Amino acid sequence: MNTYKKILFIIFIPILIYSCGYQPMFKDLKNLNFVLNINNSSGNEKINRLIKSKLKGYSNQNNNENYQKYDVAFTSEYKKLIVAKDTTGTATEYKISIESKFQITSGDLKKEFKYIESFNMKSSSDRIEEQDYEKNIQNSLVNIITKKLIQQLSQIK
Repeated sequence: MNTYKKILFIIFIPILIYSCGYQPMFKDLKNLNFVLNINNSSGNEKINRLIKSKLKGYSNQNNNENYQKYDVAFTSEYKKLIVAKDTTGTATEYKISIESKFQITSGDLKKEFKYIESFNMKSSSDRIEEQDYEKNIQNSLVNIITKKLIQQLSQIK
């Protein structure tokens, strides 16, 4: 009787997994039918350069007339707050936060999107290593924000 349960388990589990309809969220974000035109940016220049570089791939597509053209203006804000200190008063943990607001226009369409992403970072005794780690976190947070924006733009009909 125990072997029958194992056989049924081996047969039915793969069937359940394959038929659940799982699809990755960002799978089809390369073959989109829109072009972004970045008009204006304000706020933190470093974060703005990162956002522009991430969105660049969506603005240099073929100028196909079938593609929807979106004009993009955005502002960004970067915050690094002390979350925890040790007994000597030295910061041991920071909260890195990026807030971006996008204004999308295309003909009669006017939409606003706001994204806030944050991450808690431990302080390091090596300042250069800490700065590199902070740059990696900024890059990752901007990557998340731009993917969310592209996903929402892909759902506009």
